[in-house]
Amino acid sequence: MVFKAYLKLIPSHLGSVIMYMAIFFFMVNMVVAGTDGISSGSGSIDGFTSLVAVNDLDKSEESEALTEYLKKSDNIKLAEIDFERENAVQDSIYNRKAEYVLIINKGFAENLKSGNYENILSSEVIPGSSSEMFVGNEIDSYMAAVKLYLTGGYDSVSACREAAKTLEKGVEVTDYKQEQGWNDENKEAYLFYNFVPYVMIMMVLSILVPTLSTFFNDEMRSRSLCSPITPAAYTAQVIGGAFVVSLGIFAFLILTGIAVAKGRLFNEMSGWSLLQMFVFTMFVLVLSGLIGVLCSGRKKAANYVTSIVSNILGLGMSFMCGVFVKQSLLGEGILNAGKLLPVYWYVRGNNMIMGGDGQVFDKKEVIICILIQLLFVAAVFSAALLAAVVKKGKRSDK
Repeated sequence: MVFKAYLKLIPSHLGSVIMYMAIFFFMVNMVVAGTDGISSGSGSIDGFTSLVAVNDLDKSEESEALTEYLKKSDNIKLAEIDFERENAVQDSIYNRKAEYVLIINKGFAENLKSGNYENILSSEVIPGSSSEMFVGNEIDSYMAAVKLYLTGGYDSVSACREAAKTLEKGVEVTDYKQEQGWNDENKEAYLFYNFVPYVMIMMVLSILVPTLSTFFNDEMRSRSLCSPITPAAYTAQVIGGAFVVSLGIFAFLILTGIAVAKGRLFNEMSGWSLLQMFVFTMFVLVLSGLIGVLCSGRKKAANYVTSIVSNILGLGMSFMCGVFVKQSLLGEGILNAGKLLPVYWYVRGNNMIMGGDGQVFDKKEVIICILIQLLFVAAVFSAALLAAVVKKGKRSDK
């Protein structure tokens, strides 16, 4: 009876759900639109072509991969130079037959394998020219990608080839372990999971706090206990109703995520993402219970407090913990403060799971992030129980 009565109150709060979902859609799509076409590799520049000559002294598969990468660039045209001829490089640059001469030094492949990146490449170029900057950036981006692939466990040949593929596709270079879930095609999924804490706090609090405060109200409780129901069963049904509503919001957000991510919400890492999202849902649920108990005096007070608390927690934690601003861009002081909040650990876990913000997937670290969120769930749940006991004691004293 109480359970059904609780669920009947939920439709009256659907307006808040629609409002926050509209905000959620707008935020994700705005950020996605702002990142379209952006990648860590160098992009093409219309109307610009640099003449590049490559003197491959190593003659290895690795050096050939670098040459092939430059050859495929839309803004680079390879020039032919007879490097055997004396002063060929200087003459070619002087006569503008080549604007940038790249020398792949002997031992390029062996040095890559050993991790020695000093003096493996050299160049002759017109000082201060656009080619010096553009081609230099192209090569730097390529070598940075190669180093990251080597760090991820690839052999030198595979690292060179995969680096070229990565930069050609314009994929964000963050991590190159095979178990990593991020790629440019699922950035919508990453952004969806990253914004979940904000929308979850705003939606769940706006629905559950007013309803919980109503059922924890002394008058409502006294009326209900006049029927053949025990106080324990009454409380269990109220909590059960809140739990079902939370699961409904969880499922609704997943369906929304499928639409936001354009059908690419799930990949091999989705189990971790969904587990973390569920744990955070439980945190917001117990937080709603705590606030509901504290505001069980009057409904108007509950609505007023809900608006204040949801905005403070939703916006405050989102800005401090990395939802709206990447954690890598936040100051050390803000990050240290953010570690005292569950959203920080959620975002940190999401970055590692999805490979965002330059993070690398680490199963142990992800588990730690989830366990810390569970500790927040336990702490807030204990606080809610304590608040309920204190409220009950005050009722008994009257």
